[in-house]
Amino acid sequence: MTSEKKGESSMGNPFVWVLRASLLCLGAAIAINLAVAFLRPVLPWIVAAIALGSCAWIAVAIVRWRHSRW
Repeated sequence: MTSEKKGESSMGNPFVWVLRASLLCLGAAIAINLAVAFLRPVLPWIVAAIALGSCAWIAVAIVRWRHSRW
């Protein structure tokens, strides 16, 4: 009997499929809310670090470009 259960398609029962999809969506929504709540206090620091890194990368690229022209 267990071998027959394993042979069945997991997509066979639409109620189970909808229940699993709903639980997956609920779990994803909870995880996103928790991530936003935990990252909100440090978000300005993260944005500042990304901006500073981008400015440094652009400055290095400009300096290398100016030196390579000669």
